[in-house]
Amino acid sequence: MKALFKTFAIGLSVALSASPALAEADPFTTARYDITIKHNAEALAIVDAKPFDINMQTEEGYTLLHSAADAGNLEMVNALLARGADPTLKTAAGLKPYDVATGPMVKAALAKAMSAPNMASVRSVDTVPETRGPAGSSAGNGACAAVIAERANNGRSAAMRPILRARDDIWYNHPDELALLLDDCVGANAKDDVGSTLLHTAASRDRVSAAKVLIAHGASRSARDRDGKVPADYATSAEMKALLGPPSPAAAATRTASGAAGDKKECAQKYQADVALCSDGTCRMRAMSHWQKCLKTGSYF
Repeated sequence: MKALFKTFAIGLSVALSASPALAEADPFTTARYDITIKHNAEALAIVDAKPFDINMQTEEGYTLLHSAADAGNLEMVNALLARGADPTLKTAAGLKPYDVATGPMVKAALAKAMSAPNMASVRSVDTVPETRGPAGSSAGNGACAAVIAERANNGRSAAMRPILRARDDIWYNHPDELALLLDDCVGANAKDDVGSTLLHTAASRDRVSAAKVLIAHGASRSARDRDGKVPADYATSAEMKALLGPPSPAAAATRTASGAAGDKKECAQKYQADVALCSDGTCRMRAMSHWQKCLKTGSYF
C-alpha cells in the first residue's frame, strides 16, 4: 500500500510540474473572480499587466465589464471603462453589460458610457437604454430617476431624495456614485434640508475625493451655510485645507483663540453623527476615540 501511494504521489508531482496551468490559474479567470468578490486592487493589477485584451470574451461572450456590472461593482465598472472596456459588447445571448447590471448607479454609469460621443457609430445600429431625469426629460443618465423611484421607507420626499442621496454618498465615501448624481440632476451648489451645501458636508466629513468631484462640477468654495460658514471653516486635514483654501476671518479668529483645541460643539456634532451610523460597540468606541482626538487637536478624522 505504501509503495502504491508513493507511486501515485510521484506521478501527481510529475503531472503538476509538466502542466503549469494546473498550478497557476488563468489571469482572465482570476481577474473575473476578483471582480466578483470586489478585490478591485488585485483585479486591476492583473488588468494593468495586460496579459489579455481588456475586451476579451469568454466562450459565452462575457467580458470583465459584464462581470463587474453583474456584481454591482461600480468602482470596477468605472475603472474598466477608463481603460477602454467596450460597454456595447454582447454575450452569445445578446446581453450587454447594462442588461446584466445590478444596481441603479451601475446602470447609470453604463448608460452614460454608451451615450458617449465615441459610441455614436454603435448607437446608429443599436439601442442605448433611455434614461430620464426627474422632470421627464430625456437628458441625464438615469441616476436621479433611479433614486427617486427607490421604495425605501426613509421619510424623504421625492424632490429631496437626489440631493440627500448625494449627501449619503459623501458620508459613506462613494465619490463615483456622487459624480453620477451630479452629472444628472443634482446641483453642485444645492443645499440640503439643513442648509448646507454638499461641499460643506465633504469638508466636515473630510471626504477629499468627494470634495474634488464637487469642485470639478462647479461647487463654490465661498458658499455659506445657515451658520454663515464656508466649507473651509469645517476643514480639518491638511489636504482638505489646501483644497478649500483659507477659512473665513471669523472662523480663523476662533481657531486662533482656541489654539489647537477643537470646537466642543462641532466635535460633539461629528461624534453624534458618527455614532448614529454604528451597529456595534467597537464602532462606538472608535467614534469616542475620534471625539476625544477632536477636542484635543481640532481634527476628528
